[in-house]
Amino acid sequence: MKLLLIQAWNGKEASLRGKFSNLISYSSLTLAVICSLIPRDMFEKIDVVDEYSQRLDYDRDRYDLVMISSDTSSVLSAYKHSHAFRKRGAYTVIGGYHATALPDEVAKHCDTVISGPAERALPAFLKDFAAGCPKPFYREANVCAADMTIPDRSLITQRHKLRVPAVVANRGCINHCRYCSMAMMWRNDPRSINNVIDEIRSLHTKFLIFYDPNFFSDRAYAIRLMKALRPLRILWVCNATADLGNDHELMSLAYKSGCRGVLIGFESLSSSSLKSVAKRFSNAEMYREIISNIHSHGMAVNGCFVLGFDSDTEEELRALPERIEKLGLDLCRFSVLTPYPGTPIYADYERQGRMTSHRWNLYDQHHVVFRPKNISAGRLHRLYRQVWKESYSWRRIFRRVLRSPVLFGPAGLFLLGANIGFRYLGIDEKCR
Repeated sequence: MKLLLIQAWNGKEASLRGKFSNLISYSSLTLAVICSLIPRDMFEKIDVVDEYSQRLDYDRDRYDLVMISSDTSSVLSAYKHSHAFRKRGAYTVIGGYHATALPDEVAKHCDTVISGPAERALPAFLKDFAAGCPKPFYREANVCAADMTIPDRSLITQRHKLRVPAVVANRGCINHCRYCSMAMMWRNDPRSINNVIDEIRSLHTKFLIFYDPNFFSDRAYAIRLMKALRPLRILWVCNATADLGNDHELMSLAYKSGCRGVLIGFESLSSSSLKSVAKRFSNAEMYREIISNIHSHGMAVNGCFVLGFDSDTEEELRALPERIEKLGLDLCRFSVLTPYPGTPIYADYERQGRMTSHRWNLYDQHHVVFRPKNISAGRLHRLYRQVWKESYSWRRIFRRVLRSPVLFGPAGLFLLGANIGFRYLGIDEKCR
């Protein structure tokens, strides 16, 4: 039998295949995790296509099984691929976030839907498929860290991506932000530290990205992991929450173990907005102090912000680039509030009649798919583009980079590259 694995991609994201994409785009671990769960003696051939950087050819070969992973913004591409391969005689499977949120919809476009984590559901499906009796739905939500395998990266391309490997120690999150879809997929459950360290050693790298939603969420675990990282003498970056900036012991240990940057979802400069979406840390007035504290420990801060909360006004959004510059961030990212299926905010907006589009390819955090409260959808769309453009003027880029605590270290080149990459992200093109 022959197997094809596909990471589906939203065709509207064409600008990400530009010449600067390798400065800002990291490898997904999804395909690598799936590869690690497939018995090698089950298929005579396994092909892998990551549409982010590879073109899919329906007639490249004749496959017995085609498995497609997608999120909401790329699910229409997944449907298209599934129909094309079914016409060619293949059995098709779709999994991922959208398949977890809306399995009945996804089932209309494939033979089997896999919802939630793959570690138990995928092997169960493959066993049934080999026996000739696959079921239409699989979901094994009770996945724990012991079920997680080391991702098999051997078939995964690095084309158009930053050549820095990624690792996950704990893919769950203790927070329950109302707009976040992560809780419906993963639970808070860290891997064994020895297992994480063994994986890192196998990568033979000097720079690493942790994909954990919040590396420091389990404080005691993070301390043990950082002590184990220290002898490896690698540099790494991770995701964190704003309260890290109040914990000097954690920040000191992070720097000593090689951390040189954290990405924090500040989301808004309005405390009322943060409280409205159940952000655990909602004191926006402390952001400048938090960033300064993190800088004092030698680490850069990439701040993420969401436009479109109910308390947002046009005046506040127009002032965002200037206000963010005063915070002293090293890098900043922006997105439009996107109520994903399966999240509490999506359920609220549906009930209130505020969802204005169910064209899933627009659910890419660059388009407005709901009715904002204090501003028109069209105006929010234009302000979003304006905020990106003003925040990535050459003047602001060089100010950020030149005052960064990592300027003269190895991480300084990555910081400069990321700032340049975001300048050429092509937001105008993505927003069309």
